[in-house]
Amino acid sequence: MKKDFTIEEHEIGVQGAGETATETKAATVDQAPVLKPANTVVAFPENTSNRRSADVSPFYGQGYDDITAACHRTLEKLVAESVKTTGKSLSLTTIVGYWNSGFRYFAPFLSLLHAASDERLTMADLNAETIKRFIQHLRNEPIEYGSQKKRFDGAKSLLRACHRFGLWPEVDMKTVWPASPFPSSNRRTKGQRALSKNEKRFLIKALRKDMERIVAHSEPLGRYDLAVCVLSIALSTGMNLTPITELTTDCVQPHPLKSNLRLLVSFKRRGNATQVVALRKSEEVSEMASIHLYAADAIDLIVARNATTRAQFDDSNRLLVYEGTRSKFVGKACRLTNSILNYSINAFVDQHQLKTDDGKPLTLNVSRLRQTLLNRVWEMSGQDPLVAARTGRHAVSTGNAHYWEAPPEAETNMRFLGEARVEELLSTPTIIASDRTPVASCQNVRRGHRAPKDGEPCQDYLGCFRCKSFVVTGDDLYRLFSFYWAALRNYHSFGGKRWTKYLKQVVRLIDEEIAPHFDETQVNEQREKAKTNPHPFWRDLSMARMAV
Repeated sequence: MKKDFTIEEHEIGVQGAGETATETKAATVDQAPVLKPANTVVAFPENTSNRRSADVSPFYGQGYDDITAACHRTLEKLVAESVKTTGKSLSLTTIVGYWNSGFRYFAPFLSLLHAASDERLTMADLNAETIKRFIQHLRNEPIEYGSQKKRFDGAKSLLRACHRFGLWPEVDMKTVWPASPFPSSNRRTKGQRALSKNEKRFLIKALRKDMERIVAHSEPLGRYDLAVCVLSIALSTGMNLTPITELTTDCVQPHPLKSNLRLLVSFKRRGNATQVVALRKSEEVSEMASIHLYAADAIDLIVARNATTRAQFDDSNRLLVYEGTRSKFVGKACRLTNSILNYSINAFVDQHQLKTDDGKPLTLNVSRLRQTLLNRVWEMSGQDPLVAARTGRHAVSTGNAHYWEAPPEAETNMRFLGEARVEELLSTPTIIASDRTPVASCQNVRRGHRAPKDGEPCQDYLGCFRCKSFVVTGDDLYRLFSFYWAALRNYHSFGGKRWTKYLKQVVRLIDEEIAPHFDETQVNEQREKAKTNPHPFWRDLSMARMAV
């Protein structure tokens, strides 16, 4: 890989920001190095990460100084822009991510590229082919798929900012980036799972205990107590982590119509929108320790208790500020960062010995509490995605992709309540022809356990498996397995989330709790017959969709 610069001159100078590329003609040259600036440290003001600076010095003199300089200046410009707009343009935490996940992992690739070509690299060398090689480089790294995408996104965002500031003028932004280099990353990334009812119950009990202690005292809140308040806010509102950590002291406003309600005003950067949430306000401060864990009261408490500490901080309007107690931060006002919050939450879990349903230490974070709240809203609304989306302030498609899931106790509750009759009832049948269903049989389709009992036959075919009137005989196996195969074949067309909610456990019941009651040969024959020539009712899942 040798670069061939064709120009009339014997040397090429370093272009300034915003200058057009020199037209090239015939000659091979070695470019003059970019001078290393006197100050190679980019300062990051207070933000939710623990990083306060980035030293670019090690990346100069490595054969790609032009690229290092462009990224260096871009980081400085982004920081200045963020400070000027008070974070509205781009949060400082996001800019830190451009460094941590972007340039720091883009630079080793540039070193490899430089070693292969043995020539200095410039911004002009970053073309579509180079980007493709960077993607392949990431794919070869022994890291998770999501981490590969994160590093690519960080580098891409930083380079796009370089172009915006005129430091990468040679590139065509419409063609340099591939359409989807890491497809289906959301599906591959395991999302946060909602807490089970028992896990949530023990969590609330622990939060109530700590809130009782906090309310009973009057000293400023340290980082642990702030973490407790953050958990209470997250559990009550379903807010994302960044909007919570960036709350200001005036975020709670009076409700214009109802005295017992307050308005929580926050800013969601990803949606670039201000969000307003109605909150309940307790009548007495002591009520904070109740099961509701009122977010408005927790915020009021933080504002009052930490006012003195907050006055010493650079941004006196920042809500989550505490007095440091360790090393160089002793006695200093510190902002609650993401890492300190996670550390304090882990301490909270250890303090109260919170466990999962299977006895393992509970994994707890703000995202999981958001999932828990929204999943509960989804259940209570009858699985209405619009209601849940309004609560979470996101698109319905986002909810379908990331939030909604069957409750963790669904498998426990799903049991075969009917009966399996090995012998057909031909002589003195108690089940008549009209009581045969598309799934199997019923003791009484009009007056059975889950029947509407209004004279009309029951059509809740998916409910059969939890109905005491459900009967499966040998004659029913063909229809039962026709439904079984239809369920397995139509996973994607039915919808993955809906399939998990309504059909996953039904398939398990047929395999584990119904089929074993019958002769294995008979089961295999009917299963194969249903697979190759299903009952007309179950050629697809259109009837099942009507049932749910």
